[in-house]
Amino acid sequence: MGIQEKIKNAKKSNWLTKGLSDVEIKSITELALISSTIERRRIEMGMTQVEFAEYMGVTQGMVSKWESREYNFTIKTLNEICCKLDLEFKPYLNRKITRESFSVMHMNTKNNYVPSREKLEWASKMKSNKEGAIA
Repeated sequence: MGIQEKIKNAKKSNWLTKGLSDVEIKSITELALISSTIERRRIEMGMTQVEFAEYMGVTQGMVSKWESREYNFTIKTLNEICCKLDLEFKPYLNRKITRESFSVMHMNTKNNYVPSREKLEWASKMKSNKEGAIA
């Protein structure tokens, strides 16, 4: 049995997330993503934590905390870090998209081509009806 088959047939388990809420899992994931991005940028710049700390104007201990995957950043701190590292920080809040949020559009046209005018008219109608997102 090859590795692909073993992966395919592996027993599903929740041992890693057992006892954690969805909010906790999302927070852990987002913090890990932020920390790893900062660490990867430091490595791309060819700097040790000490050199990076000097460049950023903080202590090596703070850099270690940033890269720990557990440091709870403030928006201000993230903006300062991103500005110095030429990274883009775009926090966003959107409504959660579910299947019920969409209306399905069916059009019988040749070659599945929908003229722009028809798209705009349909989108305007959907927007005025407030039926949900357009897919």
